[in-house]
Amino acid sequence: MTGRETAIAFDSVVKNFRYFASPLQRVKEALHPLGKVYHTPLPVLRGVTFDIPRGQTVAVLGPNGVGKSTLLHLAAGVIEPSSGVVTVSGSVFSLLDLAGGFAPALTGRENVRFFHDVIAKRGGDRAGTERTVQAFAEIGEYFDRPLRTYSSGMLLRLAFAAAVAAEPDILLIDEVIAVGDARFQQKCFRRIRELRERGTTILLVTHAAEIALGLCDRVLLFDRGELVFDGEPGAGVDRYYRLFFKVPERPVHESSPDTLRYGAGGAKIVRSFATADGVAEAASVERGDWVTFVMEVEFERAVAAPHFGLSCSTKEGIRIYATTTALLGESPAPASTGERRRVEITFVQSVAVSDLFIDLSVFEMEHGSVTILDARMGTLHLTVTSSRYCMGMVDLDAAYNEATLRPGAANPAGPRLHASAARAKGGPETHT
Repeated sequence: MTGRETAIAFDSVVKNFRYFASPLQRVKEALHPLGKVYHTPLPVLRGVTFDIPRGQTVAVLGPNGVGKSTLLHLAAGVIEPSSGVVTVSGSVFSLLDLAGGFAPALTGRENVRFFHDVIAKRGGDRAGTERTVQAFAEIGEYFDRPLRTYSSGMLLRLAFAAAVAAEPDILLIDEVIAVGDARFQQKCFRRIRELRERGTTILLVTHAAEIALGLCDRVLLFDRGELVFDGEPGAGVDRYYRLFFKVPERPVHESSPDTLRYGAGGAKIVRSFATADGVAEAASVERGDWVTFVMEVEFERAVAAPHFGLSCSTKEGIRIYATTTALLGESPAPASTGERRRVEITFVQSVAVSDLFIDLSVFEMEHGSVTILDARMGTLHLTVTSSRYCMGMVDLDAAYNEATLRPGAANPAGPRLHASAARAKGGPETHT
């Protein structure tokens, strides 16, 4: 696959679990002198083959119950495959179970010492490791209290802090960074990026597609225990959404080579464009201006509760913004067979990226379920221009103000005020 050394390799791996109809059948199978089988094999992974080069960050996506966590347990060596070979090269730490490797009766500090000496088998400064974990976890006085008094969020903080302090060759993560407050999650992601830059191989299971797009080099997508996609994150996330919303495997409409289009049918987007004045189509827009995205939809059947969606992404596939008429609190009128409707979604174009790719969709909401009728991914490409520069993805239109509160010896003129030119654009004014 690449010239780099392989960190994790699966070769035709099959994993079955045993199902017994009753506890008695389990006992009978264990004690039968001729080894009679009383269980029913339940296939979880079916002939999975892939390899991950050292230093790569890989997301494992898929609906619930398709074998994602089982995959991580196999990589961690917690369970053995029913057949096939799993090869792992390097030190491994896994965040599969919040309490895994920790003793509830010991304090956080004592558990960190145990982790340092026994699990991670690290030499060096144990006290330094304690300080690092304590600072990262931010659990205060609970660091010196037994783990049985911890909440699940506090246990996560300690477990993650201990794992990343160990700086393993391979880090396995099973959704645990979804626990905890937003500030701690930000710390986790920042630390994961640091480990990635240092060459740690990271394999993580997540349902958050944005993580795969913004953090990972590659996506493995599973369905019914089979690896159905292995490749670039953008295409992998598209395939994941098709599975998630149970849309047809192949697009029902003709697609251009540059866009993905899929849906169950019943309505179709026949025209779409961006405009600054509501009439003329626009391929570029000035940052800070209003922009309207227009789609014309033809309904091939009656749709009682139609809804419409829009999503904006960078060229790297990172989603910046997404909304739907349902999220906006709107209830579009029912659609009749043969109807053609013009839909407009308008907002201020405040993104600070030069290229914006737009996804559009029409879907039906009925009894709490969503059916995508037509979705066009990356159907519009909008160039964003600006006369001023800022870093990041969004321009918050910051203004600068300055006031001298007390003049120094070299400035006897007294109080003065300097405000940036942002005021001319309608920014806030400061008075002294």
